[in-house]
Amino acid sequence: MLDLICLNGRFQSIKEQSLSPDNRAFLYGDGLFESIRISDGNLLFFDDHFERLIASMYVMGFDNTFFDPLKVFGEMEELIRRNQCKEGRLRLNVFRNSGGFYKPLTDQCSYLMTIQTVPEVALSINEKGLRLGLYSEIRKPLNALSGIKSASALLYVMAARQARESGWDDALILNEYGRICECSAANIFLLMPDKTIVTPALSEGILPGVMRKNLIRFMRENEMVVEERMVMTDDLFKADEIFLSNAIQGIQWVISFRERRYFSTFSRRLAELMQQELIQAS
Repeated sequence: MLDLICLNGRFQSIKEQSLSPDNRAFLYGDGLFESIRISDGNLLFFDDHFERLIASMYVMGFDNTFFDPLKVFGEMEELIRRNQCKEGRLRLNVFRNSGGFYKPLTDQCSYLMTIQTVPEVALSINEKGLRLGLYSEIRKPLNALSGIKSASALLYVMAARQARESGWDDALILNEYGRICECSAANIFLLMPDKTIVTPALSEGILPGVMRKNLIRFMRENEMVVEERMVMTDDLFKADEIFLSNAIQGIQWVISFRERRYFSTFSRRLAELMQQELIQAS
């Protein structure tokens, strides 16, 4: 993590900042976050991240009247400039202000921005395919909290831990009905034999990923057939390709799920096309 951070618009060294023991994100997971990709010193898909954050703040009952997108965007750009970061991730944490126990005394919030460098070029695809496994101990419920990036991320932590212990690169998470939902840190897409691209629908309890949203837009604009629907475990064995998406790593192709092996021709081409669009837009 780079040295300079931003707390409620104030720039300071990370050494000057310590977590208060009554911080509600620490005590109760009463917070939200967004991870935004920095590419060549610029923020990618800021509008989509901010839109999702504001929607999540509404669900959580946070007071967002102080949260001016132009002001926050300017502070992000300044933090990137001061840290001299070209390729990285900016994490924006929003948490309810201290006070109360489970019942908060206020809905006013604070926010903290930090930056980490990453070595990858934005939207570049992985050279080595990912190995997926299935995490089935805990299923993701479908409710109003399903689609928010909460500071309480235990389900994802447990799924990622299972992946680590099992020697997988990532773990698939099921929703409460036993259908494929997402991975521990990414949305999932399947290329079927008829060239249809399938991904779990928002109604399946998935996190509405920013990269997922832009991939679906891009593919439909380029006359590719994308279906947002229920995805069963059996669909994984029928697919020709599987790829994952998130805002930091872009597109990642999957080489295996259990004994099934996959190609990467479409995934690589899609990543190249998305990179070209990013370059043209910059």
